[in-house]
Amino acid sequence: MSNLVVRLANRLLMKLPPSWRAAIPAIPPPTPRNLWLALAAAVAIQNSAVFQSSQSEHTTVFAVLVWGGAVICMEDQFEDLNPRPAAWGLILGTLLLLWVLARSAVIVHWDGLLFALAPIGGLALGLMAEKPARLGRFRDPLLCLMLLPGFALLMRVLPEAPLSLLTARLSGIWLSILGLDVVVNSRSVLLPGGGVQVLGPCNGLDLMAQILCVGVIFLLAFPIRSWGSRCLMFLAAPLIGLICNTLRIALLAIFAGNGHSKGSWWFDFFHESTGSLVFSGVAVLIFGMVYMRLLERELPPLPSPPSQGEAT
Repeated sequence: MSNLVVRLANRLLMKLPPSWRAAIPAIPPPTPRNLWLALAAAVAIQNSAVFQSSQSEHTTVFAVLVWGGAVICMEDQFEDLNPRPAAWGLILGTLLLLWVLARSAVIVHWDGLLFALAPIGGLALGLMAEKPARLGRFRDPLLCLMLLPGFALLMRVLPEAPLSLLTARLSGIWLSILGLDVVVNSRSVLLPGGGVQVLGPCNGLDLMAQILCVGVIFLLAFPIRSWGSRCLMFLAAPLIGLICNTLRIALLAIFAGNGHSKGSWWFDFFHESTGSLVFSGVAVLIFGMVYMRLLERELPPLPSPPSQGEAT
């Protein structure tokens, strides 16, 4: 059936003008490898779409990062991938994917099980590709996908108040460094013209978890051998996320203090809209630079170029 579909598609392509055919990539043959890759891509896109429709932008970005990390960890195995699952593994994997699809359809808002659907779907894909004894090749991608339930658990068990109070205090410090007349009262960061209140969704926990996720992905894809550097990386990740979020809160306090409070374009852009992701991007960039410096310390020095006498 799949061969028939490909032949029909190729016939339709041949009827198109040559310039159009050149712009359309050739349809790959329906080999077990290509079909498995297409199924894996569909599972990742469907899971990310459920996050986009039911969760905040930061959580959606986190889910996309996790799936991207799984692809990076699996990238070097794509060429020699040749699915040969056990019969019962193929059946079990198919049933798991059908259950994941059905369960995703009833998710409306916060649902803790949503964060477990990604690793369950990843396990199903593994069962549909390899026998149980060879599932170890999917260890790193599955570890990446396990970051999603780990994130949900962290959001549930970590106390919210201490981090919110710390965020307000640090935001006040940045404003005082700028010479502004700032007052920090518990969760409130106040300027003469107005201020902001740091509540749970704004305390930066999601951004800190996002940077930690990037750190784990880097560690799996580009491992650092030194335990000291690994510990430094896990300390730097949440610290960078915390600092970037407190800078965002300080910026929101400046907007509120100048009459641009909630409801104004500038405030809403950096509070709830795409502008908040700018600070996420800056945090990821800073962390990437720190990680590369730690990784470069373990790389051997580049060979020195031959001197002029040796070259002649």
